[in-house]
Amino acid sequence: MPREDASTTTRGSGPAGGDQGHGRTVAIVGGGISGLAVAEAIERLGAADGIPIRTIVLEREAAPGGKIKTQRVDGFVVETGPHGFLDKEPVVFELIDRLGLTSALVTADASSARRYIVRGGCLRALPSSPPKFLVSGVLPAHQRFRVLLEPWVRQRAADATDDESVFDFASRRIGRGAAEVLVDAMVTGIFGGDPKALSLRSAFPRMMELEATYGSLIRAQISITKARRRAGGTKAGVNPAMGGGLNSFRMGLGTLTDALAARTHVRVGFDAAEIQVPFCVRGQGTEVRADAVVLATPADVMSGLLEPIAPDVAEIIKEIPYAPVSVVVHAFRRADLPSTVVLDGFGFLIPHHEGREILGTIWASTVFPDHAPEGMVMLRTMVGGARRPELMALDDAEMLERVRAELVKIMRIPPDTKPVFERVLRWPVAIPQYTIGHASRVDAMDRLEARIPGLFATGNAFRGVAMIACIVDAQRVAERVVRHVAAKRT
Repeated sequence: MPREDASTTTRGSGPAGGDQGHGRTVAIVGGGISGLAVAEAIERLGAADGIPIRTIVLEREAAPGGKIKTQRVDGFVVETGPHGFLDKEPVVFELIDRLGLTSALVTADASSARRYIVRGGCLRALPSSPPKFLVSGVLPAHQRFRVLLEPWVRQRAADATDDESVFDFASRRIGRGAAEVLVDAMVTGIFGGDPKALSLRSAFPRMMELEATYGSLIRAQISITKARRRAGGTKAGVNPAMGGGLNSFRMGLGTLTDALAARTHVRVGFDAAEIQVPFCVRGQGTEVRADAVVLATPADVMSGLLEPIAPDVAEIIKEIPYAPVSVVVHAFRRADLPSTVVLDGFGFLIPHHEGREILGTIWASTVFPDHAPEGMVMLRTMVGGARRPELMALDDAEMLERVRAELVKIMRIPPDTKPVFERVLRWPVAIPQYTIGHASRVDAMDRLEARIPGLFATGNAFRGVAMIACIVDAQRVAERVVRHVAAKRT
C-alpha cells in the first residue's frame, strides 16, 4: 500500500510545508473548522516549545471548511452554515490576528440587537430588559408575572451526577409557559433541537453557572448588564440578555476557513477508512503514518473509525444524535417589498408549538449590510431540526415553496414578489444534540486518550456547537497533543 507522510499535500503552503528535519507528524482526520484550527495550534505551540511538528489534515470532501463555507453570488455573501460568531472568546480573535484577518472583520449592525419571536402567527419583539418585558405582549400577563418571580425561586440542590433537561430547568425557574415559548425558541436557534431532550449541563453550562453564582437568572442578567455598561456600554448587535457582539468577515466566514487551509497541509478527497495503532490512517489505497492522530469528524464518522480499536467507546460516541437542517436563502429587491415588511432586527425564531414548517429566519442583509448589494434584501431560513427531520425529504422546489408560504404568512411578504435568487443548502448531519447523558459520552472519549496515548478528539460533537467553541476546544486539544509529542522525544 502506498505511503504518504506530512510532506504530501494538495492544498495549503503553511509552516509545515518546509523542511522540518526529523520532526514529528500529527495526522488530523477532518478538515472543518475544528481540524483546521487544531492543525494551526499544534504547529504554532510546537514551534514555540522548540518541537518541530508537521501536521496533515485529511479531508474527504473536495474542499476543506466543513459547514463553514461562503458562496459569493452577484454581490451577495451567502453563508452555507453559521451566520456569525460572538466576541466572547479572546482565543478566537488572537487566531484572527495571527492570520492577518483583523481588518476584514465586520460587526453586526446595531439594529440586529432586536430579536423577534413568532407568537400566535405574529412577529413580536423580544424585550431587552425586565421592565420592558413586563409591558410586552410576548407572553400572556400571568406568564410574564411568573417570569418576574424568578429571583425568588429557590435553587435546586444538585450533585455531580445531576443531568436536568433544559426544559425542566427553564420550567422550574421561569414557568412552563415561558419555557415553551422563550426557551424553546432559543434552543431552536442554537441547536435546532428539543429542550426536553437536551442536557442543561452539556448544552447550556453557563445557565447552571449563573444560577449557582447569582441564585437567579434575572439577577445575573442585571448584574452583567451593569458591568458591561460600566466597561463602556453595549456593543453593536448585542442583546443585553444574550451578551456578546456578533461578528463576521466582509466576505463571509469562509474567509477564516480559507485562511486556515492556506496555512496548513490539507489532503482533500481522503476518505479515512481505518486507523491502526501505532498510528496509521488508511484510505483509498494509501496511508498516512503519524506519531499522533486527532479525530475532528462528526460523531458517526468518529465512531466508525474507533470501532476496530475501541469498540466500547465507539458504541458510546455513536449515541450522539444530529439534527438535520436545511438553509433556504431568498434574496429580494428592497423596492419590491412594501414598507410594512419588518426587517429591523436579527430575525425571528418560532417555538415548536406554533406548528410552522420553518425554525426561523435571519434577516441576513440587516445583520451584516456588507453581505448584500445596495437595495437588496437577503433572508436565511432554517428548516428541519430534531423535531421535523421529515422535511429534509422535500425536493428543492417543494422546500422553496413551503418556505415562501411561511414568509408570506409571518413577514407579510406579498405572495407574487419574485426573488432575485433562491437557494437550498442541505445538511443531513448538521448540529449535534447534547442529550441527557452527554457528559458521560464526553468522559468516555477523554478516558480513551489515556488508554491509547497519542489518540485525541475534538469537534462540535463534544463541548460546544458554535464556531468559537470549536476553536477554543482545538486550542485545548493542541496543547495536549504537543505535550504528548514532547514526551515521546525525551
